[in-house]
Amino acid sequence: MQGVCSPASHVRYREDGDEMVSELGGYTINRFGADEPAGYPTLCKGRFHIADDEGYAFEDPVSLDVMEHLDALRDAGVTALKIEGRQRGKAYVAEVVSRLRQALAATPEQRPALLAHLRRLSEGQRTTAGAYEKKWR
Repeated sequence: MQGVCSPASHVRYREDGDEMVSELGGYTINRFGADEPAGYPTLCKGRFHIADDEGYAFEDPVSLDVMEHLDALRDAGVTALKIEGRQRGKAYVAEVVSRLRQALAATPEQRPALLAHLRRLSEGQRTTAGAYEKKWR
């Protein structure tokens, strides 16, 4: 796997009617509507049919957004955060670290302006609170 979740050599996108289908290793991982941003296909971020529900069983295919939880994490004694940068460049990681540091020093009212830039860098230009708010099914 060369140290990444989904090597590019195993990823394929194809159109199926009005949908964009993402495949990994020959298996359909997700289907995206015409106006829906398509995230990079990884098995842990695939959208599946489970019973009568369709959704992301493990993780959403967008960037994890910690901003709304910074104060609670600091109050709980958290002193370090892991920045996911395995498939990102150094400039991306530097930008995220810089904005998070600025957000920690900012008031809650100042944070939205800092967040707006980070969201543009995220997968599909969307974010999720993910495990911070998701309940196991």
